[in-house]
Amino acid sequence: MGLFGFNKKDKDLEGIINQIRVDLSNNYKDNAVENIKKLEVMLEEKKASGKLKDATVYETLLEDFKTDVKNFKRTY
Repeated sequence: MGLFGFNKKDKDLEGIINQIRVDLSNNYKDNAVENIKKLEVMLEEKKASGKLKDATVYETLLEDFKTDVKNFKRTY
C-alpha cells in the first residue's frame, strides 16, 4: 500500500498507458493497438511474477482501451 492507502502505481505500466492515451487522442489507431498488446503482455508478466499486487485497475483500463480501439473511427 502506498501513501494514504492507495496502491503504488507501476511506472512501466503507467508509461505504456500514457502512450496509449496519446495515440488515441492523436488518432494513431495502429500505434494504440500495438501499445495495448504491449500493455497486456507486461501486465500478465508482472502478475505472474508477483510484482503487481493488485492488477484490477490495470485490467479495467486494458479492457477500456480495447473497447475504445474497437469503436475507433477515423476523423479524416
